[in-house]
Amino acid sequence: MPRFARILLIAVGAVLGAFVVAVLILSVVGGKKIERRFDVPLESVALATDSADLAEGERLSAVLGCDECHGANLAGSLLIDAPVFAVLPATNLTTGEGGVGAAYTAADFERAVRHGIDREGRPLMIMPSRDFSHLTDQDVGRVIGYVMRVPPVDNPLGPRQIGLMGKIITSFAAAGLFPAYAIDQAAPHVTSVSPTVSAEYGEYLARPCTGCHGLDYAGGRIPGGGPDAPPAGNLTPDPTAGIGSWTEAEFVRAMREGTRPDGSAIDTAMPWEAFSRFTDDELGALWLFLRSLRAIPGDT
Repeated sequence: MPRFARILLIAVGAVLGAFVVAVLILSVVGGKKIERRFDVPLESVALATDSADLAEGERLSAVLGCDECHGANLAGSLLIDAPVFAVLPATNLTTGEGGVGAAYTAADFERAVRHGIDREGRPLMIMPSRDFSHLTDQDVGRVIGYVMRVPPVDNPLGPRQIGLMGKIITSFAAAGLFPAYAIDQAAPHVTSVSPTVSAEYGEYLARPCTGCHGLDYAGGRIPGGGPDAPPAGNLTPDPTAGIGSWTEAEFVRAMREGTRPDGSAIDTAMPWEAFSRFTDDELGALWLFLRSLRAIPGDT
């Protein structure tokens, strides 16, 4: 074999060897992050028990999008079925076969909702707890009270399975897949908030919107949405790129009917049907908050 060919083979072998070693290291690092146990004390919240609070818990669960992943009956669904990346079920929350409802206490559910960790303290994958970590004890108690009373549904989905690519991505971007890494786990929680038509209350209601629209509410590519996912709209009061030219009535119509001021339909990736369950006062508060934001130009 010519000397040049030998050198080339050695070089290619060295590169491939280094690549294999790097993949193995990243896989191990990612696997450890996936199996990490977060030491978060159990926190008790007063559960909703009367019909009015339970009804409010059902409404809040819809507004927060619980049924988008867990299904209308909260019996779970298969979110991701890509073994190289992950096989990820959205948990069956009921007490039926395959559900966690029989084993989870209210405190366990609280940690899942506001801390993004399961009963054993492991981080939950893609559970949007970063958007829920600010929720008050009262609202969390209402949601959990409702969830713990939904009828049992038998729907065993099996455990999650994180593939090689999932582990590699987790090794350097854990917070993107496991929001528990992005949450201040020691932050105190507020008991309740006053539901007034104010920008302050609107900010509380709008926090879950940041998962798609960004911390500045200027929209853009949705994290984890994939290349074909439509961008999230710009919610700032910029008159061109955002909603600065909208009236409050047009904003309410968009949230209630999924229609822009020009009559075009809002993409169903925007869960306006869930948001249509906001009360008039809540939509008024959201409007005041969004109008108080700094206008940010850019494509919607």
